[in-house]
Amino acid sequence: MMFSEYVQELRKVYASHDMTLRLAAGNTAEALAEAEAKLGFLLEPGLRDAWRMANGSQYEMRVFLRPGFLSGYDFLSLDLLARERASMDRRSPRYADYVEPDPRDKCVRPGWFHNGWVPFAGFGGGSLLLMQDYSPSEVGRAGQIIAFTHDPDEISYVAPDFPTFLQQSLESIREWPEEFLEIF
Repeated sequence: MMFSEYVQELRKVYASHDMTLRLAAGNTAEALAEAEAKLGFLLEPGLRDAWRMANGSQYEMRVFLRPGFLSGYDFLSLDLLARERASMDRRSPRYADYVEPDPRDKCVRPGWFHNGWVPFAGFGGGSLLLMQDYSPSEVGRAGQIIAFTHDPDEISYVAPDFPTFLQQSLESIREWPEEFLEIF
């Protein structure tokens, strides 16, 4: 699934509950190239297209839902991507010997943070992050989607790629729209 299709379907979910999805204006090719230069690698086309279409969502404007969970995630801007990566990188030395409560999926490299992890969605000021993984394990796949969950800290495998994640997210949103939209 492409991000443009995803957004079109997501707008329908919002509209069916008399709400409006608000996304920031998209990024220029120059802004995306600058972000890729700072990352040190090219973004996968699906995620790159998402940021070309929208530079994130408004604060507490949910755009993604992790399959199997009910907390919606905001779409991060390129600036927030950089801030979340820097924050995780600064904190990572404190977690050098941290052992997760459950064994990690073998597709995800060990460690608390890697420079190849690109946060694109967040909840709770970075306590929950969805990231595209550009430094997977030997059995993982570049571009896979992983999640950071704080307390207890863990990194989890979510989906093999961004298009698959979008499809799974949309299915979950359609199943739990009131939870996703926080209509209580």
